[in-house]
Amino acid sequence: MNLKNVLVTAVLSSAMTFTQLHAAEKVDIGLSVPNFGPYAAVYVADELGYYADEGLEVQITAFRGGSAAQQALASDAMDIINYFPPGAAVAIERGVEQKVVAVGAARPDGWHMMVKAGSSIEKPEDLDGRRVGITGKNSTTDYYALWVADQYGIEIETVPVGGAGMIPALLSDQVDAISAFSPLTYRLMVSGDGRSLVDYAKDMPPTLPDVWVASQDMIDDRPEQVEGVLRAMYRATRYMQENRDYSIDFLREFTGEDDPEVLRLEYEVGIMNRATRANIEPEWLKASLGLAGDSGSGALSPDEVYTDQFADIGAE
Repeated sequence: MNLKNVLVTAVLSSAMTFTQLHAAEKVDIGLSVPNFGPYAAVYVADELGYYADEGLEVQITAFRGGSAAQQALASDAMDIINYFPPGAAVAIERGVEQKVVAVGAARPDGWHMMVKAGSSIEKPEDLDGRRVGITGKNSTTDYYALWVADQYGIEIETVPVGGAGMIPALLSDQVDAISAFSPLTYRLMVSGDGRSLVDYAKDMPPTLPDVWVASQDMIDDRPEQVEGVLRAMYRATRYMQENRDYSIDFLREFTGEDDPEVLRLEYEVGIMNRATRANIEPEWLKASLGLAGDSGSGALSPDEVYTDQFADIGAE
């Protein structure tokens, strides 16, 4: 090949690369919290090039709470977020045009009501009149704590301590229990500093601790991008479920967790039980919205909150 042909080939190659990059559709994905193990597949899909395979260029932003992610979606700063149905429903009631489009997890695997190992609290009824730590008001941890109170006919005081403050608040006796998620629950169990009082995944019906929510504009005008994002994430989830060593190494880096037993639980409970198809059953959504109680979002019908337009994504 002569120099002229080499130059022509290089120019064409560069042009193709530019065109491919230019053609990639940008999508902003918002997560409720950073470094949460079950969210790992969102990043794995990027690392393995699955978004690129769908013609997408994604920007992933982790917020400090679901309400912050919801505000970002409402202000058009995000296209798709991971949130909780009652919170999404409250936003819809307030005029935010959005819909739940897919499931992240049907059951709250790894979520527990935890007490200190030496606590005198032996059963849920013993929480009557006690202080329970939550991340924040109207959060998933808050709704789950209130579900326990309702189930066992007791009264509790929920105390916002933030995600990072959960374990310190419990161990220093600022609260009597915490309504918590992985890996905080695993750390307490593995260290022996805490024990589970209520295993939400076993004791509750499926309540959709996290779902994918998209703006109505994106659903109407860019449905192929919604499909592409979901397809890439479910593909990444299946990859993680089929590749244990890779997944545990990724989780170690992603979560900053070094304890091999905590990582094992994060993988075997959080990743292996993660959804790989978008479909949401109506009874799951009804149970989830019902957790909102007096906030009013439980009065919305599933059709007002969820669209099954993408339900088959991941079935292939």
